[in-house]
Amino acid sequence: MSIDIEPVIMLFKEEFGKIFIGKIDIDQVILSVKNSVKYYVSAEDFKRKFSLYFLKEITIMLKNEEINHNDFFLDNMRESALWQTLTKLILAKRIEELKKCKVLKKGKKYDISGLRKTYLGNIIVDKLGFARRSVLSDQEYETIITTIKKLKYEVPVTIQPTETEKFFSDKNN
Repeated sequence: MSIDIEPVIMLFKEEFGKIFIGKIDIDQVILSVKNSVKYYVSAEDFKRKFSLYFLKEITIMLKNEEINHNDFFLDNMRESALWQTLTKLILAKRIEELKKCKVLKKGKKYDISGLRKTYLGNIIVDKLGFARRSVLSDQEYETIITTIKKLKYEVPVTIQPTETEKFFSDKNN
């Protein structure tokens, strides 16, 4: 008795196409996963095992940064129970990226270009209406910080002395 597994594989390929816009050789990943599933008693058994191996393979690729977390549509992923564990990993990667960004403070201005380079930082900046700006005032920056604190995180600020501060600092030495 031969079990037709090709419809299961095509379904996974189609589903993955709905959540991922990056560039990977999905056929190679599918072939690798397919070869990992050696024994199965039905198409449903194959589907269950294939999904576990597939998620494991994608998770490893994400952790090794062979694929980028920015290439996933979390909204599409939330619709399916299959992608829930992957969704959590991607969100964790995006928060980690936000934690590593730096904001440069120079006088009473904040350069948020580092924040804008992150996935979550860019979304926050856009939603608050600062999409076209990289330098913000104290009050504007405080609005961003308040929003980021809701994620229970603070963005590190690197303070760059102004020309006046440099001048007086040099005079004291």
